[in-house]
Amino acid sequence: MSVTMEGWSEFHRHYPAVIDAIGENDFLARLSELLTSIVDYESMVVMGFSADAPPVIGYNDTTFFEKQSVDKEFIGALVLDPFYQLIKRGTREGIYKLSDIAPDEFYMSDYYHKIYKQTGLKQELGMIVTCSEGYTLVLSLGLRGKDKVEFDEKSRLEQYFAEIKSAIRKHYELGDPQQRTIGHQLNDIFSNFGKDFLSERECQVTQLVLQGYSTKAIAPLLEVSTETVKVYRKRIHNKLKISSQSELFSLFLEAASTVPANSNIDPLTVYFDGKHVH
Repeated sequence: MSVTMEGWSEFHRHYPAVIDAIGENDFLARLSELLTSIVDYESMVVMGFSADAPPVIGYNDTTFFEKQSVDKEFIGALVLDPFYQLIKRGTREGIYKLSDIAPDEFYMSDYYHKIYKQTGLKQELGMIVTCSEGYTLVLSLGLRGKDKVEFDEKSRLEQYFAEIKSAIRKHYELGDPQQRTIGHQLNDIFSNFGKDFLSERECQVTQLVLQGYSTKAIAPLLEVSTETVKVYRKRIHNKLKISSQSELFSLFLEAASTVPANSNIDPLTVYFDGKHVH
């Protein structure tokens, strides 16, 4: 049987149940069965993003997020996720492999080794769907038990993207999407991190370093030389009294966990109790 026909067989088998569940509590569970079957993946986690509210974990059929979803340090670190950053840059629709969108040093970053690897993910495929103006979903499909599948999973899933997207949009039209999500809400600590202590450009460099971008990759993004980026990184270390990228990552996690709900302040201001460190 061809790859296309194998995908169609799974779609035909599961899609009616997805349609029947529109507007019901088990919609995302039925959708997970459909999507993981089409691409032969093992799990799905859904994150919801609003223009004026923090992201939330809307669905999770793994055991990993059961405790982590209430861990403020872990949830705070999710702002470094490449799919989250893709949303922040304005991407609204499509299917993406993590390996295609991750920063150049993502797999060497502290976020990858201390946070991402804990999920057990070996491959990740993200589907981005705009449910309504200002509200976007990322459906993260993951491989944990095996390293890869024997076909182009992205291309296979793209064949059914229009039908899947329509079902998702119809489901969220029937109610407030925020009422259909669960999990710990996250303040926009990432964009506020360091703003009371660092210059605007130093904050930009800090955010890129935390995401896993190298000095060489940061330079063209900010339209400066690599030497200039090195100067910024040295200033950041001096101002925050740290000496390494690992210390910066640890400081970010610790400060993020201190931020009160729904605040718009620099996490470092709370962490240092209003006392500047420079």
